[in-house]
Amino acid sequence: MALHNERDLDQKSAEALRDALSAYRIIDLSRELAQGIPTIPAHPKFFLLPFPSMTDPAEFNQLVMGDHSGTHMDAPAHFVPDPSDKRRVHTHEIPLTGLMGRAVKLSFGPYDPVSYNIGRDEIIEWETQNVAIERDDIVLLHTQWEDRWSFVPEGFDYLRGWPGLTGEAAKYLRDKGVKAVGIDCISIDPGDKSGSDLLAHYELLAAGVLVMENLCNLAEVPGISYFMAFPLRLTGATGSPIRAISLVPSTTGNQ
Repeated sequence: MALHNERDLDQKSAEALRDALSAYRIIDLSRELAQGIPTIPAHPKFFLLPFPSMTDPAEFNQLVMGDHSGTHMDAPAHFVPDPSDKRRVHTHEIPLTGLMGRAVKLSFGPYDPVSYNIGRDEIIEWETQNVAIERDDIVLLHTQWEDRWSFVPEGFDYLRGWPGLTGEAAKYLRDKGVKAVGIDCISIDPGDKSGSDLLAHYELLAAGVLVMENLCNLAEVPGISYFMAFPLRLTGATGSPIRAISLVPSTTGNQ
């Protein structure tokens, strides 16, 4: 009888979840992975190569790419270089809940290709006019830069002068206790930053705040949504491509 009751409970739980999710629509926030996508010049490029077998009738392809290809997540190890530092967490060590939760979309821009620095005061002003960012939120930065995405060589425009967070803005979000910060640009730091000046990466990743880059379709996402993304379980990797989605009520309009 106990086993029968447990099965009934499992079935009811599954049906309840199915019914709840049926009231939501899925917005895909991930770019297609294809040859010719724009990447940071020094990063590995993406290749999908046909790999025919001599004896197997099934089709195969070989993937050649970096662990930061396309829409991807940065793990803390990406910017915590000391092997003895306990904050040096790799992709396979990220919990499944690391990129799940309430998402708050902050809309800015559009920007000219001048490497605009989004500051702390701009985030505070957005909160004042909209909603407060809470602990464990996932922050999605909609800068409208995603409209420049294209395959190279046209896609080189996506790699020139993109906007990003200042170190102070990143620190503010870090101190808010957010889980992750994503942006519709090639990097969370502005295009004019490099090396030790990549302060947004340093402030966020060293504190365990995950970073997502090359998000898309953020114009379709309302101000508040439920966000989910899962990295590949790549042992020792410093990042991973992700399939990122927002769940929004079917009747919700864009904001």
